[in-house]
Amino acid sequence: FLGFKKTVLLDRKLLVDLIDQYTSGSLSWDHFSLAVKQAHQNRNGSRQTRLVIPDRPKEEDYFYANPQECLPPFDDDNEDDALRIDM
Repeated sequence: FLGFKKTVLLDRKLLVDLIDQYTSGSLSWDHFSLAVKQAHQNRNGSRQTRLVIPDRPKEEDYFYANPQECLPPFDDDNEDDALRIDM
């Protein structure tokens, strides 16, 4: 969001199996690394709209979980609206 890298959604079940194989010695580091990279190459996360449940209060999330609710819309054409930090 706003130029930041996307989060990788981990396949936890696969990772546990691969880690078990690696720690038992049946899988080398190179094969372990390759398997993890291949399994997660298309598992990028994206922003998600918060689910609203009627008659239930909204649960609070961290700012980074739903930044689109906290930041103004980003417009490439209008640089005045963009958040900028000068160092």
